[in-house]
Amino acid sequence: MFWGAQAAEATEAATDRAERDAVVGPTEREFTWAGSFNARDLGGIQVAGGVVRPNVLFRSGKPEAWEAAGFAQAAAAGVHRIIDLRDPAEPGGVPELSEGSGIDYYFSPIEDPQSPAFKSRFQPYMNHTSGYLDFLGMFGDRVARTVGTVLDAGPGTLICCSAGRDRTGLLTSVILLALGADTAHLQQQDELAVRVINERHRGLTHPYESWQPPEIVDEMVASRRQALEKFVAAFNAQSFLTEQGVSERAVAEAREWLVLS
Repeated sequence: MFWGAQAAEATEAATDRAERDAVVGPTEREFTWAGSFNARDLGGIQVAGGVVRPNVLFRSGKPEAWEAAGFAQAAAAGVHRIIDLRDPAEPGGVPELSEGSGIDYYFSPIEDPQSPAFKSRFQPYMNHTSGYLDFLGMFGDRVARTVGTVLDAGPGTLICCSAGRDRTGLLTSVILLALGADTAHLQQQDELAVRVINERHRGLTHPYESWQPPEIVDEMVASRRQALEKFVAAFNAQSFLTEQGVSERAVAEAREWLVLS
């Protein structure tokens, strides 16, 4: 038994070393699943005590844009479940092509777009990091509940919304801050999303957004970076989660699968 335990510990240590060796920067963990956009692995982001493990937590734009092959590719990459932050009516329900992919699909809406307060503050939707604190003031219970769902779900979870930029950015920011990520990593994730979505608008028709030239996008990124810095300075993720019923223990237990030390 002693040698068996030693062997198991050695195997686990070797696996951890291999995972650490395999970790690359977040900008290198983009996916090109068929039909997908703004899809990437959050592995490699530095947090307190280590980095986010590769192949356990993902984010993306709307999965209804994916092809059947895209769902198969996502499953092969380690995606076991998708948690969609929108109301089911927004995308029209679960994408049909997800059926048979082996990926479970769940909706966990984090906003009420019919709320008068929401309509007054966000027109036509939250589309800037300067709205994060106000959004949490309106829908903190929904956001925290969904964070708790992600923490409980375990490895292989993908978080999405429509663009995979603002709602997804807010939720992943809360998770990363609770794990001890710093402002720079949140800003990097936001910039990646902004630039990807801007390129997606090139040649496409969107009711509210359009492709912008590099100098305008640079201004957008700078403005969002500044707002994120103010958000992080004013927001304590663990205190927020605790107040909303997501305990420090829940975060600590989730670190076991989320963080590679």
